[in-house]
Amino acid sequence: MDYGKVLGEAFGYAKDGLVGNLIKWILLIVLEILPAIPIIAWALVFAGSLMSGATPDFMSLMGGFVVALIIAVLLGAIYEGYMLKILRGDKPLPEITELGKLFVDGIKYLVIEIVYVIPVIIVLVAVALAATLAIIKKGLLSTQNMTTVASTQNIAQNISTSIIGPVLVGVLIAVILAIILCFIATIGVIRFARTGKMGEAFNFGEIFSTIGKIGTGSYILALIIIVVIFGVIYSVLGLIPIVGPIIEIIISPFLMVFAARYICQLYDSADTA
Repeated sequence: MDYGKVLGEAFGYAKDGLVGNLIKWILLIVLEILPAIPIIAWALVFAGSLMSGATPDFMSLMGGFVVALIIAVLLGAIYEGYMLKILRGDKPLPEITELGKLFVDGIKYLVIEIVYVIPVIIVLVAVALAATLAIIKKGLLSTQNMTTVASTQNIAQNISTSIIGPVLVGVLIAVILAIILCFIATIGVIRFARTGKMGEAFNFGEIFSTIGKIGTGSYILALIIIVVIFGVIYSVLGLIPIVGPIIEIIISPFLMVFAARYICQLYDSADTA
């Protein structure tokens, strides 16, 4: 695979679609930052409550956060739906139209992402529960021998030492699982975008067949390349105070379009391999 050619085509696609088309770029920026509004509003209400001296009610606080999170997810659906249009292979960069359809597609996209992340959540929850039970068990057993402050400290140290290894192993397993699922989900999402059928996002036989046609090594390397590029860009911007985050918001739509077109070409290369 000619990675330079794929990168160049994706960059040209984003440039031709956004540079010189300021309205479309601004619309994408707006769609991108919409999900942050309810979260910011919740944070401001919470901060205002603290500044007034009132003691925040925990249930109300968490309830408000959950509502804000749900609204944020719904507001982000249109942006996700638009990215799916790019993954369908639309060329040149499609217009931001049919917002209702984009919203529905974005919600479906979100459901697919949630399904793929469930195994990782299960592993992390299992690790957390196992660690908690181990702490409780060791704590109860050690309480019988607790006589001084020094012994209390030793007990706490022994407990943390005994569980830190298994916890790290569990987290490592979750990370590896997340990476594997990400490789699979990338092709799965494109299958959904191309067919319009959510079930195709989990058609593992076709997904692995596509990866095989691309070349497993070529596919993995291609994804690593795009991750490294994004990592470098966002790391550099993160080092720039005040202006960095503003630049990040401005160029993020360009980067997202670029990435979506890049992934789209990876998928299409299976037919030309």
